Amino acid sequence: MLRVLVTGPPGVGKTTLVRRVADHAKSLGLEVYGFVTTEVREGGSRVGFRIIDINSGKEAWLAHVSLFAGGPVVGKYNVNVRAMEEVGIPAIKAARPGSLVVVDEIGKMELMHSGFLRVLEEVVDGVHFLGTIYMAYRSNRSVASFVDKHGFRIIELTRVNRDQVLDDLTRGLEREIKPRQ
Repeated sequence: MLRVLVTGPPGVGKTTLVRRVADHAKSLGLEVYGFVTTEVREGGSRVGFRIIDINSGKEAWLAHVSLFAGGPVVGKYNVNVRAMEEVGIPAIKAARPGSLVVVDEIGKMELMHSGFLRVLEEVVDGVHFLGTIYMAYRSNRSVASFVDKHGFRIIELTRVNRDQVLDDLTRGLEREIKPRQ
C-alpha cells in the first residue's frame, strides 16, 4: 500500500502535487476519497482556507481571518471546526478498502477537530494514503506516533524536486495497484 506524507514550506506546491496524483489515480480507475484545502485570497492577501471533498466537491470554510471569531485560532486565522465535521471527516470515512485517500493536510487547523486522528486510524490500514503534513509535526506526540505506527514515507517537497516527486509518486502508485504478474 502507498503510505506517503509530503511536507514542505507554504506555497511550494503540496496541494497541487496531491491533486495531480489523485487525478492520475482516477485515470487508472482507482477510487479517490479525502479532501484538499485551498487558500483564498482577496486583494492579494490570504484571508482563509476552504476545505473541499475530492469526491463530492462539497466545500466549506476551514478558517478565515474575520469569520468564526470566538473559536480556536491558528496564527491569524479563526478555525471553523464544523468544517471538519461537515466535509473533512465524511470525506475520509467514505473511503472504500483499496481506494486512495488524500488528506491535505494533517495540520494544526485540521487537528483542532478532536476526532480527526481517530478517523484517520480507522481507515489507514485498508487504503492507499497520500497526505500533506505540517513541517513541525514531530512536536505533536499523537501525530508523530500515527506517522511512525503506520510507516509513512515522509517527502520534503521543494521547488527543485517537485516534478521528480510527482513522477515518483505516480509511478509508485501504478506499481501498487497493478496486479502482480
